[in-house]
Amino acid sequence: MTAPVHRPAQGAPSHAGSSSIAPPSAGELLHAVTLRPTDIAWDGSNYTGARLSHLDAEAARGTPGVVDVVVRQDFIGIIASQPGQARQARTRLQPGWAVPVTAPGISAADTAGSATGRETAAPSQSEGGLSRTYFWPAPQQQAPAWAIAQYSGDALVVWTCTRHSDALRRELSQLCGLPQEAVRIIANGQIDTEGYDVAADAALLSRSCGRPVRVQQDPDALNAQPISVSVSGTPAPAGASRDSAGGSGSPLPVSELIVSSDLHPGRRPSIAALLCGFEIQHRPEHVVCMADCAPQARHLPASSDARPQAGMLGLPAAAQVFAQESFFDEACALRGHDPVQARLDAIDDATGRELIASVATRAKWSQARRKHSYEGRGFAYAHVIDQTRQPPQEVWSAWVADIRVDPATGAIDLTGLTVGHNTGALQASPAPRIEEDVRKAATRWLRDASSHDSWGASPETDFPLARSATQVQLVEQGPVGLAWSRDAELPAAAAIANAIHDATGIRLRQPPFDAGELKRQLSLAGSGGRSRKAAYGLLGGMAAAAGSLLVAAMPWRPAVAPVANIDTSIYSAAAIERGRLVAAAGDCMVCHTAEGGVPNAGGLALETPFGKIYTTNITPDKETGIGAWSYAAFERAMREGIHRDGRHLYPAFPYTAFAKMSDADMQSLYAYLMTQEPVTNRVEPTQLSFPYSMRPLLAGWNLLFHKNETYQPDPSQTALWNRGAYLVQGMGHCAACHSPRNALGAEKSGEQNFLAGGFAEGWEAPALNALSKAPIPWTEEELYGYLRTGYSSLHGVASGPMAPVIQSMAELPDQDVRAIAHYLGTLAPAPSAGVSPALQAAHLEEQSRNDQRVLSLAGENLFQGACAVCHDAREGPPLFGARPSLALNTNLHSDSPDNAIQILLHGIDNPAMAELGYMPGFGDSMNDEQLETLLEYLRMRFAPDKPAWEGLPEKIRSLREGAEG
Repeated sequence: MTAPVHRPAQGAPSHAGSSSIAPPSAGELLHAVTLRPTDIAWDGSNYTGARLSHLDAEAARGTPGVVDVVVRQDFIGIIASQPGQARQARTRLQPGWAVPVTAPGISAADTAGSATGRETAAPSQSEGGLSRTYFWPAPQQQAPAWAIAQYSGDALVVWTCTRHSDALRRELSQLCGLPQEAVRIIANGQIDTEGYDVAADAALLSRSCGRPVRVQQDPDALNAQPISVSVSGTPAPAGASRDSAGGSGSPLPVSELIVSSDLHPGRRPSIAALLCGFEIQHRPEHVVCMADCAPQARHLPASSDARPQAGMLGLPAAAQVFAQESFFDEACALRGHDPVQARLDAIDDATGRELIASVATRAKWSQARRKHSYEGRGFAYAHVIDQTRQPPQEVWSAWVADIRVDPATGAIDLTGLTVGHNTGALQASPAPRIEEDVRKAATRWLRDASSHDSWGASPETDFPLARSATQVQLVEQGPVGLAWSRDAELPAAAAIANAIHDATGIRLRQPPFDAGELKRQLSLAGSGGRSRKAAYGLLGGMAAAAGSLLVAAMPWRPAVAPVANIDTSIYSAAAIERGRLVAAAGDCMVCHTAEGGVPNAGGLALETPFGKIYTTNITPDKETGIGAWSYAAFERAMREGIHRDGRHLYPAFPYTAFAKMSDADMQSLYAYLMTQEPVTNRVEPTQLSFPYSMRPLLAGWNLLFHKNETYQPDPSQTALWNRGAYLVQGMGHCAACHSPRNALGAEKSGEQNFLAGGFAEGWEAPALNALSKAPIPWTEEELYGYLRTGYSSLHGVASGPMAPVIQSMAELPDQDVRAIAHYLGTLAPAPSAGVSPALQAAHLEEQSRNDQRVLSLAGENLFQGACAVCHDAREGPPLFGARPSLALNTNLHSDSPDNAIQILLHGIDNPAMAELGYMPGFGDSMNDEQLETLLEYLRMRFAPDKPAWEGLPEKIRSLREGAEG
């Protein structure tokens, strides 16, 4: 694997040093992997996790391509010429780890129920106090972080992506014995990844071998678990108040606050430094001023040791603020205190008190608030010290959030925000820009039942069509008037959680707040006025659903008026790029581009059992494309299969899958398509036989076979699994080809039919579930390699309609391809117990070489003349490209000969990747009888346990005529 040269992207974290130094070339690079202990822990100063007891370094060094195995105390790194060689060597190390007697663990427990549970009638008690556990989402990276290090004896250059470049430089100077000025950190062009750990690994290993080394994060490290933060409080003595601080004299909800977490409050060193035994202490980059919450406050790790978590360099300030502010609100609710007044009574910081009072006054907090059921408001506050600035900068922030909840769906409508913050080191900003920042900061924590984050959307990503009408009020405070800081966003999640509780009585303890989960909790809330109103809302939802069915069954739908002009200037570069990736995942260009035609201009003929369908022009041309389509028209087509003019679209356009897309992805796709170059191209009309040519009949088809429902994440599965399922079932529309269809052209229902194999465009789309005919079961790793490169040594080369799909997927982030492979891997048949895939492959290939029965077949001479030079291992190395093993080829083991015939007729002239090489077709050089003879030979030799194919002459003639027609 080569290391591409990346350009720093806009919005990437700032890095020290200049990017004028080019990274080493691919020929200079070595590649390395590390082996971590089974249990890593840190007590804030020293490494306290598992210790290395033994390993077989010599076995690893004997792996071809391995340059060195570096062992430095508990740190283990393998350096090789290629990544695969390093990974293979790692499997041979066979390390032993001695786990400390007092193994670290998470001791804090959620004594109040699940992370999203409804609070119990009585609060949990901890030594007479209240205790709660909250969860904060770990940062999700869309692609593994990587780093390149080049050590030259007196200098070190590291290419990586990190938000902690100054701390990394200090640490690397200590690890490598260099002065800080001799260490340079240069941006590698990645965005929203954290390469701190891989940078330290690469630096150590480059120093060891004296050559440039590239290290990439293991994909498994991307699926980080939520961070748990436990908060406990001691009830304040009766009559305790803050009269001395100017308070009202009302009792305090708690007198002592203790926050504990499985992450250390300080930012940890790199894992490499910990394992090498360096005592590198880092102070927190953000200090949350807990003394503002209660008269006495402490922060403790959940146990004596805290686990370093992938991508996490310490307990985030946002997680701590969310837990503290949610807890303070819970304590106030249980003791009947107003949270704003209680906070004013609890703190003596003059700046904080003034800010809270100003925000409460502007929000009219003291006045009667709820006009309707399921309306609520919440308050949250933060006071943090930013240690990354010199001198350190204090930031105060207070938020009031107003919401309305739809009990039938759980949808959360953010109706108002009142926000104030105070910091003395920022430039004033225009109010409209700050209002938009406030909206983004808040809506980030709201997720409707259909949403599923994708494509690396960042807080800066702008989706104008999804902007809320949320009213924002800003409170001027401090010497510079209106200004904004990312630290001012810290109370947002807690304010919304507190508002949700005020509106519904449901306490959600983990953002983002999911409408589906809230709906489930509301349904379990029990009897009472709110539950009865929820029932009324449910009846209303049922009526709306019935109305939707009637609309779906209408044979004619009203047209959506064309728009004269679409202002594409409102779409940010981030939104357009996200849309480009959505289009790549959906293979839009593959279907909407005729052979030799302009991309997305339509005109490709799709052969179906009912006739020929021509794909449409989806460029923004006003006359022949979608340039006059509003977003409402576009979304209706994508989710319901209705043209702008009201005609029903044929389900060859897979709106049945596209309906599962999230709103954000749908809006991004629209932004991308509308900002492309318009192309005037009138396509031929679709030609279907009667009665399939009657479009109004599709209303009944939709009623029977289409559910306009967005993807619902499975809470019992991992984020990686859900991401893969979303891509496969939604925009990727894999089932459109890989699932069987009934007589009316709809995908057959039932779990056993999902991805059970189908036919499209004269090709078989093989089963991807337990019905797969692959002689060796697919694994996640083989699927990932195949989807990333178009080739698997255990299965074959992507051909036919799958090759352009692989080409489109090359645009996707690596983590998305990994997610698809992970999800599909869970559907594949289980591998044979005790038999490795390599051993299975060797057995099948040996069997194909030594089967004496085939030597007398007429096809032997045809095979030797046309195929053996590339496909027979007895003939030596391949002349070019890959050499797929026919003994492992799914097409030859299939019940249908279609793909084998297609490949022999047409070859592979457009491989998924150029380095795979091409295959010539024999349709012009072999007649039907010769093709039949060769196919019979291939089936008997390479799939000897399968019965002979029947009806070969008819099938060959049909596929040849179909291609010529």
